[in-house]
Amino acid sequence: MSIFTEKPVDETAEKIRKLFLVCDKAGVDLCCGFQRRFDDSYVSAAHAVQGGGIGKPLISSIFFADHPCPPIEFLLTGGNIFSDLSAHDVDYIRWVLNDEVASVYATGTSSSKVLEDAGVHDNATMVMNFKKGAVVTLTMSRSACYGYDQRCEIFGENGLASVGNEHSNTCVVSDGSGIHSSRLKHSFPQRFHTAFASELDAFADTMMFGKSWPVTAEDCIAVQQVSDAARESCEKQQIVHLV
Repeated sequence: MSIFTEKPVDETAEKIRKLFLVCDKAGVDLCCGFQRRFDDSYVSAAHAVQGGGIGKPLISSIFFADHPCPPIEFLLTGGNIFSDLSAHDVDYIRWVLNDEVASVYATGTSSSKVLEDAGVHDNATMVMNFKKGAVVTLTMSRSACYGYDQRCEIFGENGLASVGNEHSNTCVVSDGSGIHSSRLKHSFPQRFHTAFASELDAFADTMMFGKSWPVTAEDCIAVQQVSDAARESCEKQQIVHLV
């Protein structure tokens, strides 16, 4: 028997650890879906870095802006921005670098007085220092008015690997007033449609043929610990060390 779940597996690292232990004892595969590991563009960038194509990775810049903006009721009650938005990119960059986060500094801002008065950030930035020396900046926003904005750049000694945005269509019109293209894809179902299908194919292989799921319990626990550290850092306005 196998179980597929989206992130997060649970709300704390300790609860995640216990759930994996329960499933392990029962002989059940607990499969957490981090869709960037199944997206062709993100996978190609990962393989370029892991294969030495850019030399030693030094810095990375990741940008995540959601679309459409959730209702104000959700923003006020729907969870912390670090817990809600950072998980997929934290998992991805850990996997690409094959490294662990040593420390996190995080800060955020509120785009309205209502959110500010409630102590809710809808825009935030994390700076992660990795054990092998790479520095990764992850910037997040609850809303980009122009579409679902997902970008990643990884800079190394010998080059750069990057993942760009996908537009709703590939038409480009050039005229006297400039060069015009379509909006970005509407949201995550459109942007990661193929990746979600690949996840389900992989899950079927796990259920039917016993193939190992690529996301481990240690991955899920580590991602939760990083997001928890970012939340703590933002609240205390200081660096939080994980190792």
